[in-house]
Amino acid sequence: MPYRPLANPKAPARRCGRLAVPLLTAALISGCAAGPGPESDAAWMVDPLAPVLERMPASDRDRAIQHVLAAEIAVRRERYGLALEHYAEAMQLTGDPQVAERSVQLAIALDDAERAEAAARRWKELAPEQAEAHQLLGLLALRRGDVDTAEAELLRAIEGWPGPVGQGVAQVSALLRHGVDSGVAFSVAEGLAKAHPEVAEAHRGLARAAAAAERPERALEAARRAFELDPVSRQGAALLVELIWEGVREEQLDPESAIGPLAEVREHQPAMAERVAFLEGYVLQRANRLEEAVEAYDRGLESAPDDSDLLYGRGLAHAELGHAERAEADLRRVLELDPENPYALNALGYTLADFDRDLEEAQGLIARALEQKPENAAILDSKGWVLYRQGDLRAAHDYLERAYQTEPDAEIGAHLGEVLWELGKQDKAREIWADAWGRDPEHRVLKETLERYEIDPETL
Repeated sequence: MPYRPLANPKAPARRCGRLAVPLLTAALISGCAAGPGPESDAAWMVDPLAPVLERMPASDRDRAIQHVLAAEIAVRRERYGLALEHYAEAMQLTGDPQVAERSVQLAIALDDAERAEAAARRWKELAPEQAEAHQLLGLLALRRGDVDTAEAELLRAIEGWPGPVGQGVAQVSALLRHGVDSGVAFSVAEGLAKAHPEVAEAHRGLARAAAAAERPERALEAARRAFELDPVSRQGAALLVELIWEGVREEQLDPESAIGPLAEVREHQPAMAERVAFLEGYVLQRANRLEEAVEAYDRGLESAPDDSDLLYGRGLAHAELGHAERAEADLRRVLELDPENPYALNALGYTLADFDRDLEEAQGLIARALEQKPENAAILDSKGWVLYRQGDLRAAHDYLERAYQTEPDAEIGAHLGEVLWELGKQDKAREIWADAWGRDPEHRVLKETLERYEIDPETL
């Protein structure tokens, strides 16, 4: 049963609080819908209730009722700190766990960690079987960085969960993503997964926590384990795909490590065929397995022949393989579907320039892309490269230098170094190539450029 937070204490109260109180108290507070008028603090606390309170014997139960009444009226008056004081007194005088629950809700809403902890402990004492009390104690421990207590309380919450274990684990894991230090969340998630090794939700929670803690390899491992345990889960498959995409795109994951998990998703999640095909193609390109990348894009295009992302990816892979006509065909098809797509305009323009095919059209395409993305490093690089192909070395240098300053990519460095060399600035070319080599020594274009100029990278 999920924990129900108190409404925003800064919003006006619209009804009396939900409490299981005796009928007399319920009758008394039922009249608060209209709310008392703007009396003094003392008056609003005493006047409306004095005739009744004076006749009430001073038992613990009755004093608890008085405090609940006072608290509810304080809530109506938006005096939340005062309301919390009365709830704190009431929960010590009654065995009703809902009074302690209400006190916890209000303390958390007021960001009073000390009173929230005390109220949660009282709630746990009164209703040790209720998962919500353990959840709250776990959350408070998480926020103060107490890993051992947090883990113990959250495991108790899972044990007391009224539904399936996986559902309880998912509910508890969600707490790790809200206002908790990422390192603490990761440590606790590891403990939960260790305690529930056969529960997919535990490994999904660990995967998210590991990603937030910038542990991409551990995140992928956990997401893959979750998917193995529950391969029909669309949520698990989507998480695995998302982590692979982010990790490879940000260069936090080795592309080779992502190929196997994607094949598993493709096998068990046919509804995700196009998305997985695109990602497989992208990952295989990053791993320099270009023929396999084309095959992956082909698989996706069988069921979605006009998918722009798949066509675009396959076009780039064909270009890297030297298949100029196939690359051109795919990229032109993308532009038929989306004529002003700046990335497709740039890709086709660059491909034409790189293969020395129709430089005038290439320049026009790149100019259209540059109008939309004037600071994009890849498009600036393409502009410089087409100018170089046209023989305008000085203009080419200006664009390529801007591109490399914006994004010191190995391919841009290869192009800038080549133009510098042809301008007679060999020392500066070597300097740029050395910098690019240090960033990505395996880059295909950079390696090919150095080979053409018979430069040993070890001598740079």
